[in-house]
Amino acid sequence: MKKQFSLFLGIIAALSLSAEQMPEGYYNAINGKKDAELKTAIHSIIGGGQRYQYGSQDAGNHTSDKVDDCTGETIWSEGDPRYGTWTAYQTTDLESDGTIWDMYSNIKRYLPVDGQSAASVDIEHSLPKSWWGGDKGCLSAYTDLYLLNPADHMTNANKSNYPPGFLADSSKVNNGVFFMGQDKTWGGLAFDVIDEYKGDFARAYFYTATAYENVTWIADYKKYINNDSYLGFTDHLIEVLLAWHRVDPVSEKEVNRLDAVSNIQHNRNAFIDYPELVEYIWGNKKGEEVDLSKLVCTTNGEYEFPVSATNPLAHEATQIMKDSFMASWSNTGAKEYELNVFTRTESGKNDTLMAFWALNGAAIKNHTDTLTYHKADGSQITSTSGITDGGAAITMGTKTEVRYFQIKNIDFSKEGAELVVKCAISRNDQTPQQMQVFADDKEIKTVTLTSNDSFPRFDIPKGTQKIKVASVKGNRLSMHQMFIVRGDYKVTETSLQGFPVKVDGLSYLVKTPFAKDDVLYYRVTPKGLRSTNTIKVVGNGKEPEPDPQGVETLEQPAERVQKVFENGVLIIIRNGVKYTVMGQRL
Repeated sequence: MKKQFSLFLGIIAALSLSAEQMPEGYYNAINGKKDAELKTAIHSIIGGGQRYQYGSQDAGNHTSDKVDDCTGETIWSEGDPRYGTWTAYQTTDLESDGTIWDMYSNIKRYLPVDGQSAASVDIEHSLPKSWWGGDKGCLSAYTDLYLLNPADHMTNANKSNYPPGFLADSSKVNNGVFFMGQDKTWGGLAFDVIDEYKGDFARAYFYTATAYENVTWIADYKKYINNDSYLGFTDHLIEVLLAWHRVDPVSEKEVNRLDAVSNIQHNRNAFIDYPELVEYIWGNKKGEEVDLSKLVCTTNGEYEFPVSATNPLAHEATQIMKDSFMASWSNTGAKEYELNVFTRTESGKNDTLMAFWALNGAAIKNHTDTLTYHKADGSQITSTSGITDGGAAITMGTKTEVRYFQIKNIDFSKEGAELVVKCAISRNDQTPQQMQVFADDKEIKTVTLTSNDSFPRFDIPKGTQKIKVASVKGNRLSMHQMFIVRGDYKVTETSLQGFPVKVDGLSYLVKTPFAKDDVLYYRVTPKGLRSTNTIKVVGNGKEPEPDPQGVETLEQPAERVQKVFENGVLIIIRNGVKYTVMGQRL
């Protein structure tokens, strides 16, 4: 049910980080506890730790200690490097092919290596930050990586602060991974995800309700949250989260992410380490005391990660020689598999040149060197009188007057970019409204908006020195967010001659010249199912060995994989052979 994270994620070593193991006796204090007492005992264990800053990495160090008013913990200290969320994602949220692990879409995107943001990707709070007050309510929660996911910008903008639910339809969003529509019980909007991510979301919600159980939730969201109960969530939301938790067991991807986040924050998500704890607090074991020795632990090297027809898994290559290697994959019950072996080439850039996550009067006044807000006569509007929608938007235009944004001081001398605007029809108008974009006073495009939450995109020509985003006279728009991205970074995959190839077994001897340090990739598609993860194979220059079987398709025995820690470094043991996280045999 869950896409698997490659064991040999080379990015983990890029910042010289090793996964942090669960300390011995970490959860001992929960023995014999039940219900509210159990939840509070877990809170006392996992409710602290350190944090990276929200957003991008700055140069230099922190100039003072930061003690969080919410937890009383020092979440970063004077002299600490100013690492940010985007830096953390380099170790917590990359797939085996180097793309961002996005639980909100299937679009392939890549992170810049300098700790900066990726184009068209947001830092998303899986549990909406508005439910507890965002950075004003609890900075530790606001910056907690267990809650923060890289997310497709357009999908995230639609998700807003809606809850997970059981959907009657997916009329608002359906991109094959993430869905939004009317909830069957609440009647309002809710979101859903494919099965392989349901448990990730549910265990993040249970973690939040426990790690921050002393935080007062915002009353406006009383349909979903409950300040009067130790459970934290209302009955229907608990029903949804329990269903999601049960349908999607803890995966290898989730455990590896837990270890990587723990290495940064030095606290853990108990509901990934011991998923049965969910049942003792919210589920079918309420009222029972916990015996820790009898609980299944997913992080002790003995837990069998789920593999199913909806979760095909390719394994690391074996028998790597100068002219061949062995590709293998899990049995999904399919009668036929398609193996593709290919090379990858990368080109282009992936930069966010300007990002306004919430347009309002304060944003305009604070960024006049880049973005200004004008009346038709060119005079700048600096008051907040035009703000609508709770301070997260600004009104563009009136029935008699054009208003516009002017953007400057962005270098388009060598190449163009793309402007993305989140906007909507003004709350006072339900008829189509128009917006225009100009480059150096020359119109690029006029768009007609017919509904809320529109995301028009505009190509900005090379050489542009000034951009205007304007309402058409007599039209009113509610402007929410604005981005300028140069996101032409792409990866081209080129199949080797003779591939893809049909295979009726669970392994295949790939024969091809394969010199030392050559890099190839493979993935497998079981007939009628989704493709597996992508495996990277690096040549080692070994001389070929004779094949005693004389065949290309070989059945491989089931693999036994364990994770152990030696001197604080994560080591993988596969069928008795030790490997580093970089896949090097020890």
